[in-house]
Amino acid sequence: MRGSQQPGYGTDFDFGSAEYGQRWPEIYRELRERCPVARSERHGGFWVVSSEAAVTAVAGDDATYSSDHDPTGERGGFRGVGVPFSSGTRSIPQEVDPPEFFRYRRLLSPRFSHTASEAWRPWLTGLAAALIDERIESGRIDLVGDLGFPLPACFVVAWLGLPAEDWRELTHPFHTLVSSTPGSPEHTEAGRLLEEVLDLLRDVVADRRRAPRADLISYLTAEEAGLTDEEAVSVCQLLFFGGADSTTALLGRALDWLARHPDERRRVAGDPALLDSATDEFLRYFSPIHFNARTVTRDTELNGCPLRAGDRVLISWAAANHDPAAVDSPELLRIDRAAARHLAFGAGIHRCLGAHFARLMFQTMLGAVLERLPDYEVIGAEAVDYPSVGQVNGFASLPATFTKGERRGPGLAAALRSVPEVPVAGSGR
Repeated sequence: MRGSQQPGYGTDFDFGSAEYGQRWPEIYRELRERCPVARSERHGGFWVVSSEAAVTAVAGDDATYSSDHDPTGERGGFRGVGVPFSSGTRSIPQEVDPPEFFRYRRLLSPRFSHTASEAWRPWLTGLAAALIDERIESGRIDLVGDLGFPLPACFVVAWLGLPAEDWRELTHPFHTLVSSTPGSPEHTEAGRLLEEVLDLLRDVVADRRRAPRADLISYLTAEEAGLTDEEAVSVCQLLFFGGADSTTALLGRALDWLARHPDERRRVAGDPALLDSATDEFLRYFSPIHFNARTVTRDTELNGCPLRAGDRVLISWAAANHDPAAVDSPELLRIDRAAARHLAFGAGIHRCLGAHFARLMFQTMLGAVLERLPDYEVIGAEAVDYPSVGQVNGFASLPATFTKGERRGPGLAAALRSVPEVPVAGSGR
């Protein structure tokens, strides 16, 4: 029905609504058929872009669609990658435009490479085993609360060079800001606790400048990195926000789907060659991070819709991943889909830096569950979605039962005490 598209079509699209959480694929299909660039007055007003072609066009044009976040108004007042707007802190390098962006990207890219991620594989494998050991004798586990969130949270803390055993306290505010309802007491308290963690990070950054170690914060504070203290803290904040909940969300959705498709679960468990294609298909189908936003820098036109300087544009990775113009039968999840094309990690120069680490952590956790808890059954009546899957498409809780087993290792405390010293170039080692 592309012939019936209406440029500038108005919609009551609200990614924070219960309806969106229940039927977002259908909502995006309706938008694509009516107008792949539509206007919503929700959340201060924005354009929602729902076709793969339009999404990649916006993501690839940084001159016209800015990612910059400018709380002071000194660089045009751009409002970052959130809707309705981002926080009072600039997220580096996610909310930085070229040419400044490339300075940060060159600094960070080597630390996020496939080789860099592989150095952590043995520890992550042991950590997954230790987390399952904590529940294996009980026959019951929260696949999110006991595994899906703790593992990436522990990794981010350890990678930065903070005490791994403090992972829960350090990551709680970041996780709660995503998993609780805005305006709730929990959400408000998380905002307060976030400021305490940021103050701690400032202290650690100052300490690493004086006495560097073999950790990521020391790398960020090395003289040759050229970052200010606040820039280093901003990078750390982004890692906390991006490093945990997105991978957590992907694991929860994948394990829930596999529980409801036991034949496919047996296929993945029995054929390691399927793991990569299944990972890409889960990323495409569920799209843990549904969207990012841009600010229009100049009057322009997109798909026949006139956009004005200062307009906000929501580019939906989730919608693009379900566009039949780009994906054959996108409504079907095929774990063996050949060369699955997806934008779950974004597109353009701001494509997710942490993609290698995300894949590694997801596959490590998925493999551990399929091996150690092969007959797990999700307790659907007790599962809890995030309050807005438009922000992060995951579960806040995903309880499951399984046949009891035996512990294999010394436990979680021992794993957290055995964080490897992975040298980071430029960190003083």
